[in-house]
Amino acid sequence: MQIEIDECVYWILHTVVSSDLLKYNHVTVREENLEFIVVEAKNYCIDLSGLTKIEKITGMKLLQMKSYNGISHLWFGRKMKLVSQSHLTR
Repeated sequence: MQIEIDECVYWILHTVVSSDLLKYNHVTVREENLEFIVVEAKNYCIDLSGLTKIEKITGMKLLQMKSYNGISHLWFGRKMKLVSQSHLTR
């Protein structure tokens, strides 16, 4: 079972080493059963043990990172695990 996206945001924001978090967005692509969290941070310093921790706890992998003029955009993503309708109607 996957943890909720709010918990993923919490773990990502508290694990990413950055002097200044600017913003984040949650994006879902329902047709493909994918969800992403895009984090924008200033002066981001990559931490491989932190990225491993994020993946282990949330199931979200760092898919892409772009940096320009001290601003980094980090794309984390995972496949959504669908809950069957029988679990929703209980």
